[in-house]
Amino acid sequence: MQSALAMLYPAQCVGCGEPVQETHGLCGKCWAETPFVTGHVCDKCGCPLPGDGDGATDLCDDCMEIARPWSRGRAALIYDGQGRRFVMGIKYYDRLDLVPPAASWMARAARPFLTADLLVVPVPAHWTRVFKRRYNQAAELARALARETGLDVAPTALLRPTRTPKQDRKSREER
Repeated sequence: MQSALAMLYPAQCVGCGEPVQETHGLCGKCWAETPFVTGHVCDKCGCPLPGDGDGATDLCDDCMEIARPWSRGRAALIYDGQGRRFVMGIKYYDRLDLVPPAASWMARAARPFLTADLLVVPVPAHWTRVFKRRYNQAAELARALARETGLDVAPTALLRPTRTPKQDRKSREER
């Protein structure tokens, strides 16, 4: 059945729609244009840092000045260009086809410090936003990330009782 579906609907690049070998893959051009975070990164937020690093824990300027409510973090993509388009596609344009590759990229970025006792918990959306978007994109990513890593997921562990203002047009400082 899968091979018949593959003949009718061949795998397409999730970035541009060009034919690719694997479902949820990127073509060479889109892969080159996708700003993956690689190399030396801030141990708190995962943003890229200059240099190679010497294995020590390094922090970016922001994380040295701003107390973070988490101990370690990683980012799969830089939020710019193709990376921003992927995030916006999941969040606002019903691009659920981007969830599996995004979860795979997230798992790869976080793998160095994942342990079996971790629980994947998405930040909830207010019910009015879920109603408008028809799904909670964070919950979809959490489920896919849990599948990718073998971790447990608790999609309803947190609640958002009040509707907070939209932040999409605010600067980082305003958020």
